[in-house]
Amino acid sequence: MPYLLVFIFSAKSKYIKAVEAFKNGDYDNAAAILEKIKPSSSMYFYSRLFLSSMEVKQKRTDNAIQICRELIRNHPDRFEPYQFLSQIYLTLKANELSLDYMYQALERNPPRKDKYALYVNMGTAFDSLGEYEKAIQYYLNAIEQIGNDYLVYNNIGYAYLLQSKFSEAISYLDKSIYLNSKFAFSYNNRGFAFANLGDFEKAFEDFKTSLLLDPSNPYLYKFRGLSYYKSRNYSEAKINLEKALQLDPKFANEISPILSEISKIQ
Repeated sequence: MPYLLVFIFSAKSKYIKAVEAFKNGDYDNAAAILEKIKPSSSMYFYSRLFLSSMEVKQKRTDNAIQICRELIRNHPDRFEPYQFLSQIYLTLKANELSLDYMYQALERNPPRKDKYALYVNMGTAFDSLGEYEKAIQYYLNAIEQIGNDYLVYNNIGYAYLLQSKFSEAISYLDKSIYLNSKFAFSYNNRGFAFANLGDFEKAFEDFKTSLLLDPSNPYLYKFRGLSYYKSRNYSEAKINLEKALQLDPKFANEISPILSEISKIQ
């Protein structure tokens, strides 16, 4: 029994040292320490999961995936490797594969906070696939687990916004802003919803607040520019849309045709 206690303590000590090395940016040393933890140790599972997360940080995604699959083979009843693998694939925008691992993680009945994280990620995946009603349903599932996350309310509002359900969007964005009045994206989204309902006074008030909170946010200039365009203030629309395009060239397909239309009008 004393030998066993020393063995467990030794493995835990190695794990703690690896975490400290990781926090100090010494990834190679952290990995070397984790590799010394034996498969028979109770800390081995966690050491491998941590090593997988380190590999992601080092942009060695294939290695991280391989470690997670090894854990799944050896510990098929544990939810953690399924969850972490789903996060990796979500980052890679492999949404359908990510969802498959999320479902498998949920089947293993994870704790409440992990269910919450899985539901949020499922909403994000369905958002990316353009399946907004499914995204909303999983965001609502997340709220049932932890009901005071402003990000989830913002995400629901944005999903409604993308479906042109502007009143529904505003109701959820109101909740997001109530929970966190310093989150610029919720003001951007609500402002654009107001603009689409023709309430430009409220729209530009929200954009003004967003500007104070985050003046470098490309979505602010995009939504404010589109709102100016809707209100036929083409000179301000042009200024804002060009600024959005400067901050995020990925908006080109959406913004460039509108700038061309403005050039014809002016």
